[in-house]
Amino acid sequence: MTRVSILSFDPAAVNCGIIVGTDRSLLVDAGPGPAAAAPLVERAGRLGEEIGGSRPRAIELAITHDHWDHFFGAAAAVSAGVTAVYASSSFAADQDATAWIALDGVADGDFPDEYRSSLPTDPGDLIVDVSPVDPTPGDVWHLDLGDCPVEFHVLGGHSTADLVVRLPELGIVFTGDLVEEADAPQAGADASLSEWASSLHTLLSFPEARTFVPGHGVPVDRDFVSRQLADIEGMRVDQGDAEVALPARSMPGDHDRTIPREHRLV
Repeated sequence: MTRVSILSFDPAAVNCGIIVGTDRSLLVDAGPGPAAAAPLVERAGRLGEEIGGSRPRAIELAITHDHWDHFFGAAAAVSAGVTAVYASSSFAADQDATAWIALDGVADGDFPDEYRSSLPTDPGDLIVDVSPVDPTPGDVWHLDLGDCPVEFHVLGGHSTADLVVRLPELGIVFTGDLVEEADAPQAGADASLSEWASSLHTLLSFPEARTFVPGHGVPVDRDFVSRQLADIEGMRVDQGDAEVALPARSMPGDHDRTIPREHRLV
């Protein structure tokens, strides 16, 4: 039996995934800090207990990219019991510098005092040991959670360190911020629209994929990803790889957008 859930946390309304197999569990992103990481790990443990089994499952973590809202909780997750952390080789190589720059930016940003006080003052306290999943460019890293095969695909475009988590037997893909719903996709200084478009073509090439979990917002379908791809390709034609403001798109229908929230997929 497999369980897949999405937990969403503020600040930034970021999505974190929990995938529970029969042997072990995988978190997708650690959230914006310790206040998100602790309940994320705890919830993964409880979902494992609900499924049952003869022993507690190891909990591992995949980080989709190196933006603060996705990895600031990683060290707290490791302290809470996560046994392995997977990310791109780019994330692993740049982690020290990224933590320093991102923590400085958050300290000067418009965030609640409660959130800022929950973060360490030393960026070194955000660093975790990482297992790069792309020792050779183009490699697909395979992980078996027990009756739930997982693939890690290292792509690019939103950042220099994008990683997507594919569950081929379930038709689910955790995209990180390569896909965003409701708010506009962020194309900052580390973005490349040409690489981003190529990455979305890759996501759409997964024939079984029907549910895409964005870095922010509610799950989307193939049509939504195709529309975002068209937006990015249009911007790329006009402005190349320059920093741009992409349009926001929302999934039609009524959706629970409260924060925090949990959305069960499987």
